[in-house]
Amino acid sequence: MSTPDDALPLASEQMEQRAKEVFPVDMAPEEFAARDGYGWLGFTFADYSYRDKTLQAWLYRVGEIVRTPALLEECQKKYLTEAQRRQVRAYMEDDFED
Repeated sequence: MSTPDDALPLASEQMEQRAKEVFPVDMAPEEFAARDGYGWLGFTFADYSYRDKTLQAWLYRVGEIVRTPALLEECQKKYLTEAQRRQVRAYMEDDFED
């Protein structure tokens, strides 16, 4: 996913600080998406530009993965056990049944 800095609104300083507190940017974005991406399907953090370009690149990559089912599945296969992937599928099926 490209990083269209100019095309996106700048996140507020509070939002940027919150993202730094919430997201484990020391973890590979692929691993984060694999482990927690199913809980962030409405990942709006990738809809902003950030002053911290390392944070921005990380958030854009997570956004790309969670918005691309095949890519999310690829990451889950890499980072999760089969049992963990079954748990994610069960969670998703239950969530979409509501």
